Amino acid sequence: MQYYTYVEITPREHQALWYEYERIGEAFPDTFAQQQLVSAGDIYPVFRELFQRRLAT
Repeated sequence: MQYYTYVEITPREHQALWYEYERIGEAFPDTFAQQQLVSAGDIYPVFRELFQRRLAT
């Protein structure tokens, strides 16, 4: 796997899994991302950000 993302859809406080994934994100910042969606209108902007092309290093 080259890239993994976790998207949580809730306007409330994060689920417990969010906090576990934060630790993974800190350990693998180039290959893991997470975002919170509060409403359906957030879906496309967040997906565009998460899956934008990245320059190879």
